[in-house]
Amino acid sequence: MTKEALLNQFDILRTEYIKLINDKDVLLNWGKPQLEALYNTRVGVHQITLLQMQLRVKSLKRKLELVRSTIVRGQPLDVNAIELLVAAELANAEMQIMEQVAIVEGGKHLLSNLDSPTRSVELRNLFRQLAKQLHPDVNGALSPEQQQLWHLVKDAYQFGDLEKLKAIQVAYEKELVKGEKAIEQLSEDAISLKNETLKEGIKLLHNEIEGIKNTFPFDVEDKIKDEDWVKESVETIEVELKQLRIFEGELILEYEALINGYGGAKPEFN
Repeated sequence: MTKEALLNQFDILRTEYIKLINDKDVLLNWGKPQLEALYNTRVGVHQITLLQMQLRVKSLKRKLELVRSTIVRGQPLDVNAIELLVAAELANAEMQIMEQVAIVEGGKHLLSNLDSPTRSVELRNLFRQLAKQLHPDVNGALSPEQQQLWHLVKDAYQFGDLEKLKAIQVAYEKELVKGEKAIEQLSEDAISLKNETLKEGIKLLHNEIEGIKNTFPFDVEDKIKDEDWVKESVETIEVELKQLRIFEGELILEYEALINGYGGAKPEFN
């Protein structure tokens, strides 16, 4: 294969490699957060209510266990000490639920502040052009100036700063051209090696992207957008919540009866 043909192949492979890097980034940093936010605001918020109820039931069961143990041993019943002990034991679980609440609230904010599709496409297209010229994986040895420029490009892209990317493309045109010339100066063997490396990199990226699409929330993307599935999921949660509320009421009555019967102070419930 001639050097010209190798360079043409390199350009095709480089374009595909950069596209896949961008596709992966879009999935992880754009698609995933939005799907997670959509799931959490439609279903997750109800799951949090269920988790909160499950924690309350677990707390009551633990308190009953401690009260019964105290009564069996014939020891003085310190209700406040039991309440504090159980609260400490379940503090980690309560913290995790609070973190889930924060995620749902963040999801609501995300869904109400999405960039326009046109702007997002323009941003990604410009990033791909600059990445072809500066990404370390697909170019020769970058100069210190080009390495610094690559960091500027990545930062601007991650912050969604389209105007900054446009300015970089204009202001650093000479540095961008240097990267293209560096590839042309390589030997045929060096270009061929780069092409084989890019082929392997493309295979790996395809596998990584496929793996991402088979994990949450992408594996339930169709369901999240299906009104019937969402309705059914919420109804299932509501049924379980209703059962837990009944069970909670029974546990409260049992807890109060044990404490009152043993001479303890009646606990307060929200």
